[in-house]
Amino acid sequence: MPFNPFLAKDQHIHGLYELLKTILLLPICVARLMVILLCILFAYLFSKVALVGAKDWVQNPLPKWRRKMLWPIRWVARLILFSCGFHWIKIKGRSFPREQAPVLVCNHVTFVEPLLIFFKHLPVIVTAQENVDMPVVGAVMRAIQVIAVKRDGPDSRRVAAAEIKRRAMCNDWNPVLIFPEGTTTNGKVIISFKNGAFKPGLTVQPIVVKYPYVHLDPSWVAHGISIYYLLFRLTTQFHNCLEVEYLSVVAPTWKEQKSPRDFAKRVQTNMAQALNVMVSEHSFEDGALLMEALKWKDFSGGASVEFGWFELVYKLKLREAKHYLRKFHCLDVENKGNVTFDEFLNSLELPNCPPLEQTFFLFDRTRRGYINFRQYLATLAFISRHKNFRGMLEAIFILLDKDKDGLLSEEETVQSLRDVIPSVTAEQAEKLWEKVNKQKDHFINKMEMFSFLQSNPEYVAVLVVAKPDLVWNSRTRIEETWGT
Repeated sequence: MPFNPFLAKDQHIHGLYELLKTILLLPICVARLMVILLCILFAYLFSKVALVGAKDWVQNPLPKWRRKMLWPIRWVARLILFSCGFHWIKIKGRSFPREQAPVLVCNHVTFVEPLLIFFKHLPVIVTAQENVDMPVVGAVMRAIQVIAVKRDGPDSRRVAAAEIKRRAMCNDWNPVLIFPEGTTTNGKVIISFKNGAFKPGLTVQPIVVKYPYVHLDPSWVAHGISIYYLLFRLTTQFHNCLEVEYLSVVAPTWKEQKSPRDFAKRVQTNMAQALNVMVSEHSFEDGALLMEALKWKDFSGGASVEFGWFELVYKLKLREAKHYLRKFHCLDVENKGNVTFDEFLNSLELPNCPPLEQTFFLFDRTRRGYINFRQYLATLAFISRHKNFRGMLEAIFILLDKDKDGLLSEEETVQSLRDVIPSVTAEQAEKLWEKVNKQKDHFINKMEMFSFLQSNPEYVAVLVVAKPDLVWNSRTRIEETWGT
């Protein structure tokens, strides 16, 4: 099984000791949870009072006297941590003043780090829009002037990056706090960083947080327990350990100012070395894919593919990866995490023949006889991002369009497919026609065929393997047909 940074262990009650301890601490758990609820209510009321009569507070920093009214919320944050069992916190290193380190970056394991750094620095926090939309807690976040980011909106990310730079460059704001991983992990690795914290080209101070636990892993991850059960488990522990280390500030080189990704990689490496863990190309998108897989009870972890690598190499989008994951799930009906040649064949509804075997070998480079989701995704991404992909689509349409009228009839398509792959039966070709012809018309136009092949690049691979000159002669075919 591939390593999964979104999988938490040691979170459930196991063994007689944990069971007896939980029962013993139940009254204390109730008291702690009551304190946490009162703290949240108190923070909500103070945030409302601090903003009474405030104008233009969304875009401009609050006056110092208003910011002082938010100070009680800092102690509320510390009291919440205390109630969760983090009674004393070991801190190593020193924090640098805002003028020397306008941006703070931290690894993200659970809900504890934002509370801790908020208590220590009262920073401007970059957070997901869904957190700001939460009742009560969202009101507190708006009062502390967070920068909200919509994960699935490229425009939102661009606006957020500009806002990070604006606030980081102005000393009237508190330091900007960013969790560059973009999501929580189990802390066993540092996953790929988003570039937002590093685009301004300003000095950053990395902060690393670790939890040397014995009985309870406090990470809040996709393959872990819910936030409510995690709170229950934290409040039924005698004590939870938390260690924080402030690393030396990191200033970008001239080259890194031009390449935020290089700057992010250097900071990522520094933080991983301080934590004594590895770095990986996993990202927030991996967590989203795992959550998608959980919808059909897939607990294999195979949906975690180090998406950062796919994003870098193929410019793959999460939407496309989710589409391919759903396709893979249709192939892997038993949720075993891999697909055999026979299952691959059944999904295509094509015969067992040399072109299909060679196509499967494109996916199964190791010749194991089965493929996992990462192999499936990598091959489809390679095909769909091939520099000549559009040319291949054009060449395929021209190949099938025997009468050159720009439309494909069922008879024409069936005959063309059987000419390319002789072992295809008329029934199999007709089924493929029905898959493409979603409108149930008498003809298929070029855009309909292109749309189908773009969603199902494996059929492009089959046709290219069966007729290799589609790749090499695609431009010639197009020029001959369309006179371009």
